[in-house]
Amino acid sequence: MVFIGAHGLNEDWKSTTIEKTWKSFYSAPRRNAPNPKMTSLLYPKMTVSQFFRNEVVGSQAVSATTVGVGFLNKEIKSAQANCSSTRFVLAGYSEGAWIIDRYLRQNHDYNLRSVVAGVLLYGDPQADNGSKEQGLARRYGYGVSGPYVPSELSDRFKTFCYDHDPICGKGFEGRSAEEQMSAAIACSDANCPHFWYKTRGAAEQGGRFLASKAFAEGPIDWQNRSYGLTCDDIVDKPVKVAVRNGKGDAKGSDLGGYDHWEVALQKTASGRLPRLGNVTAVLFYCSPQPSNFSNQELRVYREDGDEVGRTPSFNVSGLPPEYQAESLGIRDGRLTADVKFYGPEDSHATGPSIPRHVTWTWDGKRFVTHGAEPEAEAPERVDLAHQAITVNGIGPVELGMSRAQAEQAVEAPVPEGPGGPDCTDLSVKGGPDGLLLRFAQDNLVAVYVLSSASTSIATASGIHLGSTRADVLRTYANEVTVGEDPDELIFEPSGSDFEGKVIKFHTTNGQVDSFIAGQREWAELLPCGSD
Repeated sequence: MVFIGAHGLNEDWKSTTIEKTWKSFYSAPRRNAPNPKMTSLLYPKMTVSQFFRNEVVGSQAVSATTVGVGFLNKEIKSAQANCSSTRFVLAGYSEGAWIIDRYLRQNHDYNLRSVVAGVLLYGDPQADNGSKEQGLARRYGYGVSGPYVPSELSDRFKTFCYDHDPICGKGFEGRSAEEQMSAAIACSDANCPHFWYKTRGAAEQGGRFLASKAFAEGPIDWQNRSYGLTCDDIVDKPVKVAVRNGKGDAKGSDLGGYDHWEVALQKTASGRLPRLGNVTAVLFYCSPQPSNFSNQELRVYREDGDEVGRTPSFNVSGLPPEYQAESLGIRDGRLTADVKFYGPEDSHATGPSIPRHVTWTWDGKRFVTHGAEPEAEAPERVDLAHQAITVNGIGPVELGMSRAQAEQAVEAPVPEGPGGPDCTDLSVKGGPDGLLLRFAQDNLVAVYVLSSASTSIATASGIHLGSTRADVLRTYANEVTVGEDPDELIFEPSGSDFEGKVIKFHTTNGQVDSFIAGQREWAELLPCGSD
């Protein structure tokens, strides 16, 4: 394990936030783990005025971080040459955070997740938390593009931005980039929040976070641990249940009037879900005593054992449906299970007779259920997974439509979701994963295809996730240009009918990994106002 620290402007790593983070990381409890090595990047020191030449984030800053990226790449390559299984934790402050951001988005000849155990950033100029905060480099359009947190590192990436730190931008929402830059230039002493990370607890918290990722113990024994359960919402607040060899007995005064619950772990399934990474789903059986019925409860946990959330209870009258435990799985980016529901003629004695294949997706805040409705009641809908995307929309869904009009066009709901205040990215209920409709002031302004989408979702010219950079350049010929980020290609069709409309493609390792089509001012490969 190697800890690599990247310092900020006008300093080396000694006596900085990074040094204090290292000490906290090194002293953290660890079992059967060798002493980690510390490496600091010794790229040239620069003053704030040198870095932000003429008070504008420009070529000087980009050049400086390019040097730092080179140093970081060299350190990792050198360590891997000595031991190919070496893993790294990366900690960066200010300029160092920007350097790490840029490095993580390079085209690497290894799997990023297998090499990087944890990432920790303080006062990052590249910070992007939607409308809540944006770092100076983001606001001036320099450096990395796309989502702030690399999807493959979402469960091992942490950032600190203190309120009114002008470098990372928290507290500057609604203020101009020039005002934020002026505050950064004036940020020169201990009264400025950009210098608080060492003295106000962030270094200790960050060190412990990195240690929790670097020194994580072996695989979790799901059959022998404690859980918080509600017995499928018999009670509102989860009750702690110690499970041993797959069975447990909950006792206490908070069991909804029952003496105890008999609990059993029926099935686990592990896999990868979009936005969550690697997770494990656990299906529980719960029988309140005394009673003659039982419930089941499905909960999902991260690799470190922390709970993500539970699937919603089924909204049915009468007896609850029964999961077919052996069918539980994680496939094609969804949590799946076969579930049998009770019909009008079914009883407790005969059991449920109506089978359904139910799936769940994560919308960023909760699990959403698909497929539990009776088939006869399911409305016919447009299959957006096989509709062509153009600069004017997707299939029957056209730019300028209101949300209600879009729902009518696809014959399916488009529920409200997170975002704002300027725009929201919304999914079609029952629609394909990874396809978002972007609305601004209740008008459709763009169609966004995420990396989790199916390759069946394609442009009218046939470009889809996995298409090569060469495919894009060849398909759109003289109507495609390279963006400020060299990994971004922009198709802007000629003709007055298409004026102001584009399709932007983002590539990684020479392949398209996301794209967005619509009005130029809204066609940004970033989530709308995401938390």
